[in-house]
Amino acid sequence: MARRKRLEDDELLAVARERFVARGFAASTRGIAQVAGVAEAVLFQRFKTKAELFFAAMLPPPPNLHEILVSRPDSEEPSRRMEDIAIGVLAYFREIAPVLLPLVSHPDFNYESFVARYPESPLNQLVEGLQAWLKRLEARGDVVEGASPAVALALVGTMASLAIFERIGVHGGETPRKWCARWRP
Repeated sequence: MARRKRLEDDELLAVARERFVARGFAASTRGIAQVAGVAEAVLFQRFKTKAELFFAAMLPPPPNLHEILVSRPDSEEPSRRMEDIAIGVLAYFREIAPVLLPLVSHPDFNYESFVARYPESPLNQLVEGLQAWLKRLEARGDVVEGASPAVALALVGTMASLAIFERIGVHGGETPRKWCARWRP
């Protein structure tokens, strides 16, 4: 099989992501290289270890922070706005669940280390975006001062858990609409 002379990292990572999503960390680097049309040595020239390739490939796509945080007016009642944001965060986690599950299941995954290595990671962008929005509410007196970090992490953790539960089939794979106040008739 003829080898391509140059494969961009994004293309290589897309192939690796697809294989890791399908097979988990057990996906072989030989198989990844074969599908990508490069020699296995090329993988290790660009990524020192299989784990380094895995973590680079499994970086989730970025959230649409404008859609989640900015698309509704700040003047809206904070609890209603928070509900809309929670639903946006849930939609994001539903989208990234196929990548997120293998990522956090890796034995070497540690969130703090992951953020230190990938400070612009989408998960970090989401948490920081939520904290910034909540700090604006604090400044207006709509949220208790100092609560932003805890509230942002609680919201992200809850919505990520809910998306993962749906992914593994809890409640038939979809959260009952009656659980969300805005969906009540």
